[in-house]
Amino acid sequence: MFRIAICLFICSFLAGPTPAQSPFVTTRGSVFRLNGKPLYFIGTNYWYGGLLGLESNPTRGKLRLQKELDFLKSKGVDNLRVVVGAEGSGLVNGVERIGPPLQTAQGKFNKKMLMGLDLLLAEMGKRNMKAVLVLSNNWEWSGGFLQYLNWNGLLPDSIMRRKLTWDENRDIVSKFYTCEPCKAAYNKQAALLLNRTNAITKKKYTADPAIMAWELANEPRPMRPSSNEAYSKWITDVAAMIKAKDKNHLVTIGHEGRMGTEDLQLFETIHADPNIDYLTIHIWPKNWSWFKDTAIAAGFNNVLEQTKAYIAQHLAVAQKMQKPMVIEEFGLPRDEQSFDPSAATSLRDRYYNTIFSSLQQSAATGGALSGAGFWAFGGTARPHKGQIFWKKGDDYMGDPPMEEQGLNTVFDSDSSTWRIISRYATEMKQPVPTSGLPVDRNATKETVALYRNLKKILPKGIMFGHQDDLAYGVGWQYEAGRSDIKDVTGDYPAVYGFELGRLELDHPVNLDSVPFDRMRSFIKEAYQRGGVVTLSWHLNNPLTGKTAWDPAPGTMASVLPGGGKAGLYKSWLDKVATFLQSLKGKNGEAIPVIFRPFHELNGSWFWWGKNHATPDEIKQLYQFTVTYLRDTKKLHNLLYAFNTDRFASREEYLERYPGDEWVDVIGFDIYQRGDGETANQQFVTDLDNMLGTLESIAWVRGKIPALTEFGYNAVPDSKWWTNVLWKALQHHRISYALGWRNAGLKANGQAEYYVPYKNEKSAADFVTFFKEQQTLFQKDIANENLYQ
Repeated sequence: MFRIAICLFICSFLAGPTPAQSPFVTTRGSVFRLNGKPLYFIGTNYWYGGLLGLESNPTRGKLRLQKELDFLKSKGVDNLRVVVGAEGSGLVNGVERIGPPLQTAQGKFNKKMLMGLDLLLAEMGKRNMKAVLVLSNNWEWSGGFLQYLNWNGLLPDSIMRRKLTWDENRDIVSKFYTCEPCKAAYNKQAALLLNRTNAITKKKYTADPAIMAWELANEPRPMRPSSNEAYSKWITDVAAMIKAKDKNHLVTIGHEGRMGTEDLQLFETIHADPNIDYLTIHIWPKNWSWFKDTAIAAGFNNVLEQTKAYIAQHLAVAQKMQKPMVIEEFGLPRDEQSFDPSAATSLRDRYYNTIFSSLQQSAATGGALSGAGFWAFGGTARPHKGQIFWKKGDDYMGDPPMEEQGLNTVFDSDSSTWRIISRYATEMKQPVPTSGLPVDRNATKETVALYRNLKKILPKGIMFGHQDDLAYGVGWQYEAGRSDIKDVTGDYPAVYGFELGRLELDHPVNLDSVPFDRMRSFIKEAYQRGGVVTLSWHLNNPLTGKTAWDPAPGTMASVLPGGGKAGLYKSWLDKVATFLQSLKGKNGEAIPVIFRPFHELNGSWFWWGKNHATPDEIKQLYQFTVTYLRDTKKLHNLLYAFNTDRFASREEYLERYPGDEWVDVIGFDIYQRGDGETANQQFVTDLDNMLGTLESIAWVRGKIPALTEFGYNAVPDSKWWTNVLWKALQHHRISYALGWRNAGLKANGQAEYYVPYKNEKSAADFVTFFKEQQTLFQKDIANENLYQ
C-alpha cells in the first residue's frame, strides 16, 4: 500500500565542513542544517505538484499551483515531497496510473513532461521552499517497478493489467532487484533528472537550492526475504550513483521502516550506507490494522500506542547512527472513514497533534526526529459526489488513483486541521528561549541548578510526587521515615508537596493539620535526599476571613494594590516569606522550593477563581506576589509555578497566564471523578490532550511542564496506574506528576487516599508502574544532583 510524504525539512546545527550560509540542506550528526541554523519541520505530500503545470487550462494548472503553494507557505509548510514522473500508461494492477508519463517506453522520455516539474521548482524557489524528489515507485499507481518488469518480459500485459493478489505482487516486484535491464532503465531516468537544467530558472537541478533531497523510490521493499541481498545492493549502487553526480543534495531511500522490510536489522543496515543521509519511516494505522474496519474511534487508543511505539523503535536506530529521521508519511481517515470533505476530522486532528508533539519535543532537545510530513495535501480539489475512485480528467488530490478519493486528503477547507499544522510549524520556526536562569535573575545557585536540571532530565522520565508524603498515610501519622509510597515500593517519591494554608493566620498547623514545625523538618529531609519540594497555598479569603473556598464578591479588588485589604495581604506574604526563609540545608543554604500560588485559577471554587476575578486581576495579583517575595522580601530560593484546573484549549489555558517573565513552571490539576471503563477512557483522552497542549506551550515559552496535581480517590480500579494513568503519561515529556494526599480514615470509616498504601487493591499495579523505566522516584534522581 502506498503513501508519499512530502516533508518540510529545515534543520541545521553547528557549523560544519560546508559553508555556514549554504542554501542547501545538509546534515550534521542527527540534525538537518540550513543556512547555518538548526531547524525542524512539518511537511506534506504534494506528489502531483509536478503535474499541474502540464494542464492546458491555467485555472487547473499554473494558477492552481501558485495558489496552493501560497496557501502552504502561509501555514508554515514549505517542504514538499513530489513524484518526478510516471513510467508507462494504461491500467496496472487493475487501476489507473497518474500521467502523462515521463518515460513512455523503456529508455524513451517525453522531456516536455518535465516542464511541469520545472515550473514547480521555479515557484518553490521564489517562496524559499524545498522539495524531496521521488525517482520511482514500489507501487503501481505511477507505473514504477511493475512497469520496468513489464517492459523486460517479466510481467505479461495480461497479468499486469488485472488486479494482482498480494502474494503475486510480492513475487513479481521482488524480481526488480535482479533484473539488470530494469535497473538500467531506472538509472537512465534518474540520470535524466540529475542532468536536467530547468527551462525556466536556467539552473541545473544539481545546483538548485529548491531541491532538498533525491529519494530512491516511494516505499521500496524487498517484498520477499530472498531478495534482501539484491535489494540492499541496489540501494547502495543507486545512492552512490546519485552522490557521484550531485554533491549538493541529500539522498534518502523513501522507506516505511520495519513494516517495509519485516526486519528492523535490515532497516538499520540499508540506512547505514554512507551515501544515505537520513532515515525515513511511514505510519499507516488503517493499512496496518491498528483499528478494525471503519471503527477508528473504538481503536484510537491502540492507534496512539502503536504509533508512539513505532516512532520510538526507529528513533533508537537513528540515534545510534547519528542521522536525522523523518516521519515522511502518516495519515488517518476522517471520522467514521467518511470521504466527504465536510465530515469531521476530530480523530485525525488528535492524531496529527500527537505526531507533531513528538516532533516538537525532539526539536526542543536537539533530537534525531527532525521532520513529519502528513499525507496528503489535496488543495482546492474535491472528490466527486457518488464517485469513489479517480477517473481520467479528474483533478488530482492527495489520494492516488487506487485509493478512495478523500480517504486521507487534507483539503484547504479543513480549518481545524490547519490550525494544528500551522501552530506547530510556526512554533518550530521560532527561536526557543535559551536563558539558563529562572524568572528570579538573582536566584541562589542551588535554585538555578534545580531550574536547569529540571529541564535537563526531562528526556529521562517523569518524577513522581506525593502531597504530605512524609507526614501521614492511611492508618498512621508522624512516624519517622515512613511513607505510604515507601511502604509499597521500597522507595520514596521524587517530589514532595506540602501546604501553607493557615500560615497567614499564625496557626501552628496547616489546614491539613500538619504542624508547620514538622513541615519544616520534612522539607529539610526531602531536600537532603535530593528530592524536589513544592508548596501550595490555600490562603483564606482576606475580605471575609473565611476559607479559600469562600468566593465573596469584591475579594480580588480588595487585595490588589490600593484595595482595602492590600495591607493585610502583604502582611500574609510577610509570614510566608518568614517561613520560606527558615528553610535551610545542612550548610545554611536556602532550600529551593517550587511555589504554587492561586492554583486551579480557571475554576470557580476559590475566591481567586474564574467567576470571581477578571483575567487582568489575577494576572496583577500573581505579578504583585512574585514581585513582593522576590524584590521586597529578597527571597531568591523560589521557582514560581502557574497552574489551572482542566482546560479545553490553548487559549483557555493562557487566558489568565501572567506572562513569561513571572513563571518558571506551568501545569494543571486533574482528577478522575467517575468509575468504569468509559470514565477511564475519558480520563486518558482528557489528560493526553491537555498534556500535549501543555508541552507545546512549555516548548515555545521555555518553561518546565508538570502535572501539578492529579488523583483518583480510593483508586477503585486495581489496574488504574498502568492501564489508565501511565497510558496517558508515558509518551509525554513533563517534569513531574504530583499525586494528592492520603488523608486516611474519615469519621464515617471510609478512607480518602490518592496513592496506594500497603496491601491496598491497586498496590501491586502501582509497583508495576514504579518499575517503568520512565517513572522516576527518589533513588532514580539521587544521583542527578539536582542542586549542583
